[in-house]
Amino acid sequence: MKLRVGIVGGGSIATPHLQAYVRNEHVNEIILCDTDEAVLQKRSEQFGIIKHTTTKYDDLLADDEIRVIGICTPHYLHHRQALKAFKAGKDVICEKPIAIKLEHADEMISQAKKARRRFFVSLNQRMFPAHRKVKELMDAGEIGTAYLGIVNIIGDEFGRMNDAKNWKGDWEKAGGGALIDTGYHAVYMLQHFFGNAKAVTAMTKRLRVEPGNKADDTSVVALEHPQNTVSTICVTYAATGSPWTEERQIIGTTGSFLIRDHPEDEIPLHAWADKEPVYPPLKVFHPPNLNGWAIEQAVGHFIECILDDKEPEIKPQEARAALATCLAAYRSQREGRRIEVKHVKA
Repeated sequence: MKLRVGIVGGGSIATPHLQAYVRNEHVNEIILCDTDEAVLQKRSEQFGIIKHTTTKYDDLLADDEIRVIGICTPHYLHHRQALKAFKAGKDVICEKPIAIKLEHADEMISQAKKARRRFFVSLNQRMFPAHRKVKELMDAGEIGTAYLGIVNIIGDEFGRMNDAKNWKGDWEKAGGGALIDTGYHAVYMLQHFFGNAKAVTAMTKRLRVEPGNKADDTSVVALEHPQNTVSTICVTYAATGSPWTEERQIIGTTGSFLIRDHPEDEIPLHAWADKEPVYPPLKVFHPPNLNGWAIEQAVGHFIECILDDKEPEIKPQEARAALATCLAAYRSQREGRRIEVKHVKA
């Protein structure tokens, strides 16, 4: 069966999504919606799979041949666009974060269920081969009892963050800055490894970005997980003199893992046991364009679940839990104290 997919939002994040649909054997047509005619023209020239374009989102919803809506718009639009898609009888694949308010996330999940529609949030780092291998080995007790996670993200989004007119990092349109954007990946992965955070203590700071409408460009967050485990996240969008790097460490009682995303690394996953490096190194697939590859895997998995009517590996409740933790971190900064995180049962 071939699918016709409607995508709303033709910005930068649409690129890996469009590439994913191009490579998916079950998708043969894309209808793209964006308010900018120049964006539509550019995307149409880039991707032959785009058969039609429109500046009106309602055109996608009115097309009975479109079964799936892909949401690639700024964060604040996810909620209203998803609800309209469910009402129109469409399944939804949404970019992260799920929303910028918990009540919006809850309404999206409940309305999808009420409409009997599939709802997926692209938590693409769950597809990273190194992450999947680490989870497998953690569950098997290969490093004893894992008790500490450490994620460091050094990035440069200073240009867009420092532009008052750009939605990136805008409190009203993005819901926050570096933490709710790239830091969101760290949150859902740490919660996948250790369980949902019970409490958060955070500093979410605007250290270099100037416009007052912008949120954190640099954040340091401590998470308390179940079973006496903890983790930390350090993320910056202001590293204008450094290359983009992401590293994750999982520390256990008898060993540890180090996951590195650097494209030049031949060994993305390092392991230690009893203070010695594991040799030969653990072998995991490490594509050059890791994030794009992972989005392709996530989209492909979601499409397969739609066509085969089966439950997905990644559920929207996981995206909701990540949002709850990020919002608790921002509250911790505002109130200067440790904040308990309230999660709902899946």
